[in-house]
Order: sequence, then structure tokens, then C-alpha cells
Amino acid sequence: MSVLLLIALFSSLRLASAHIALWHPSTWGFNVTTHDFNYDNRPVVPLMHRTFNNWWFHGYLNYPPHPEDIFELPAGQTVTTQLACDKSATTYYGSSQSRGDIQDPKHPNNPCPGWPVTQFHTTGLSDVKGCALAIAYKDDVSQVKPEDFTVFSVNQVCVWNRYTDFAVPAKMPPCPNGKCVCAWFWIHAADSGSEQMYMIGFQCGVTGSTSNVGLATPKVARRCGADPENGKKDAVPGNCTYGAKQPLYWFQAEGNNMFEGTYAPPFYNDLYNFKEGAQNDIFQDSYASMPEPGPQQTALPVLANAQSTTQSTTKSTLECPGKRDTSAFSRRHASAERRTFTHKPLGMRRMLDLEERSDLQDTF
Repeated sequence: MSVLLLIALFSSLRLASAHIALWHPSTWGFNVTTHDFNYDNRPVVPLMHRTFNNWWFHGYLNYPPHPEDIFELPAGQTVTTQLACDKSATTYYGSSQSRGDIQDPKHPNNPCPGWPVTQFHTTGLSDVKGCALAIAYKDDVSQVKPEDFTVFSVNQVCVWNRYTDFAVPAKMPPCPNGKCVCAWFWIHAADSGSEQMYMIGFQCGVTGSTSNVGLATPKVARRCGADPENGKKDAVPGNCTYGAKQPLYWFQAEGNNMFEGTYAPPFYNDLYNFKEGAQNDIFQDSYASMPEPGPQQTALPVLANAQSTTQSTTKSTLECPGKRDTSAFSRRHASAERRTFTHKPLGMRRMLDLEERSDLQDTF
């Protein structure tokens, strides 16, 4: 085989690896490769026009994590995830299909080394639309339904950074039998490629819980923020869904709760009242009153405690392997070589990330 042919083949494989996924041993499908399905169903492959069983948990329910691989969610603190276009671009490269390390030592927060930003569906930092973590308080994934998931944390600059922080609400109650089911969700901008959504499920557990107040029943989010691209200059707060909200299930053949058109996708940001950080108003006792939302509604919900929606989190010290890994590295995979990493506050991390990557708007 000629050198040119090898280069062309390698380039095409790398291009096919684009898009983004959350990587952690606690995820369903963590070790899925191109050989496990009769079609490309790697974690980074986007979900669009799929049947329910095909998109739900990315079709990975038969590819579960080890029972002891649990992503820990310390109540009131911040966790760090790794989002990347390929497992080889994370600290888990040793179990990747190629088993090669393609992390960028000069830009360790780069989610897609060697690819332009268009490969993770953005034209630049101003074009990212956010992603979310959701939780279902059930310890048996076979019993989890779409309406069981509640979004508990949002990062509105996702997926710009490989190391992406999520703030955990302080009032999160403990999980049944120490284990819940969580998932990561992302929908990108309409101007950045085919319309699709992303879902990666993972085992999780709340630690350091000091509350037994349950989550409220999650409702479907409503499009209520300013939407100038679709002719709506001003937000309509009375039309928002407040409190516990379901993830945005969109653009599939069945099982959707969002029915927006191709060029008006839903997002995990203010457009659907998903505020940055911990979603601190998702509990059964969060609101004293909750008027029915609508386009003409002028009355707004009243919080039971004004402090319950304070978007603040506690800086956490968490153990992780390697130079800078996820805060929730599982108990089973922890090693004697791991070291302690203290997270910078979210705002400072973001400023450092933007300064470090100001010259990378077009390509990494």
C-alpha cells in the first residue's frame, strides 16, 4: 500500500471520528467500536431520525458499564467531564479503538486535536449552544423512561472545552441504593451541520447529600427566551417552564418531546430557561406558587426560598488520574498513581480557557 494511500485512509478515519461525546468508564457504550454494530454507532456518532430503541441511550443498553463504575456527583460542588471527538483525545486513550494518544499537550483543553472547530459543529465560541446533565432517581436502567430524567446542571459554553465543568445542586438527595442513572445531552447550532442530538448515559451517584427532599416531576421545557433569528426580539418569561425540566428529545423518528423544525432547534440555554450552572429550583419545595405558563402569562412563579436559585457552587478538591481527568473517576479504575486536583472557580476557568484559545477560533 502506498504512503499516499495510507495517509488518505488515516485522514478519512479521523474525519469520520468527528463530533463529540462524553467519555468516562461509567458510561454505557464506553468501549463500543466500529465492530460492535453493523453500522457506525460509536459514542460520537450523532442521533437523528432514529427509532426509540435506537436512540435511547444511543442503543447501548446491552453495553453497560461495570457495576462499580459510578460517576460521583458531590452535592453543592463542581464536577469535570471530558468531552472529545475521540476517546484517543482523552486520558482514556489506552482503551480507545486506535489505542493512540492524540491529546494536544500545548492545548490540553482542546476537545478535538487536529480538527477544525466545524468538526464539533460550531463556527466559534459565540456559536456554541450549551449541553446538560440529567438524572433519574432509579437504580435500574431498564426502568428508566424519558420522562424520568431531570436536567440538574447546564454548561452554556459546551462543547468548546474538553474539560467541561458542571455544577451540582447542593440539595441533591441521595440515590436509591447509592446509584442513579444519568445522561449527557447536547444539541448544536442550526448553522453548524446536520440537525441532530447527542445522548450518552452513565451510572452516577450523589455524594455528600444533606437533603432528602425529592426532585419535582420534570416538565417539558418551553421556548421562551429572546429568539431574534426566528423573529422574536424579546424574551417572554411568562411562557417559560420553571423548576424541574426534562431533557430535549428532538429530531428522532419517535419519542420526541420537542417538535421544532430543522432550522430552529432547541438548546440548553436561556432560550428554554436552562440557566448556566446548577439548576437549583428543581426540587419539590422550590416554589411557593407556579402559574401555568403561556404566551400571554404575566404572573411569574414565586420561589419558596429566594436563596434556592443562587447560582453558586463550592470549589471542590477531587481525585483524578493523570494530569487532569474527570472529577468522578470511578472507584474501580482509581489507581495508586492518581493525584489531587483542585478546580478553579468556573468563571476563572472559563477566562483562562478563552485566553488560552483566543488564537484557535478557526482551527486547532
